[in-house]
Amino acid sequence: MLEPEKIQNKKLFKLMEQLKQDKILLSMRLVGQDYERHTMITDIRKHKKASFFVIDQPRDFMDAVAKIAVWEIHFEFNGPDTLEYIFTTSGGEFSGNEIQIPFPDYIERLQRRRHFRMHVPIGPKLFFMSGEVQREINLVNISLSGTLGSLSRLKGEDSKELILKKGDSLKNIEIVFPPDKERSERKVKVKKMVVKRVEHGRHKYLDYYAFEFMDIRRGEKKNLAEIIYYLQRLFLRKK
Repeated sequence: MLEPEKIQNKKLFKLMEQLKQDKILLSMRLVGQDYERHTMITDIRKHKKASFFVIDQPRDFMDAVAKIAVWEIHFEFNGPDTLEYIFTTSGGEFSGNEIQIPFPDYIERLQRRRHFRMHVPIGPKLFFMSGEVQREINLVNISLSGTLGSLSRLKGEDSKELILKKGDSLKNIEIVFPPDKERSERKVKVKKMVVKRVEHGRHKYLDYYAFEFMDIRRGEKKNLAEIIYYLQRLFLRKK
């Protein structure tokens, strides 16, 4: 496997400028917290010898960092070459409605292509059968290769018992995107998916599951791609 390439110094600054100019979406996650959102770089600033980048303030960010002394934020994005890039920052502060964050020491370019995960608005759900019971998952983000969502427990279920575990396979899944002002309801069918990760949320009755799509027909994948592009356009339109 090829080692990640570290982008530093002038190349790092040039890449950050390109992210700003091209309005590239970044996925940001607070390290050690149950918080992940999308944002964009809106400005690049220099103060003496230090460089900073400015991002739009994502939803609920102020509440998420209210008790955190030093922000540790992990960023991911797809570059112009379609490869995956990652970096982590330490520190930052509010600047009006924006967030000012110190430049990282370097950005890693991974030698692999990645399906970008798109945060979804409240509403989309994933349905599957567990025994003879239909269960539903509220989606958090989605890509062409998989999805992450929360499954609320039914009344009376043991909060310590996992409904699904890592490695479980599910078949004949349906993902439903509700209608909005511009589009009617959209559905995507997945023939098979596998549980890749299980996380407990802050509330004991809420579990998060990451799924990988293992078998999805070409037409359904095309439909999903159109939905993801639509979600991205909605995000950009709000900026």
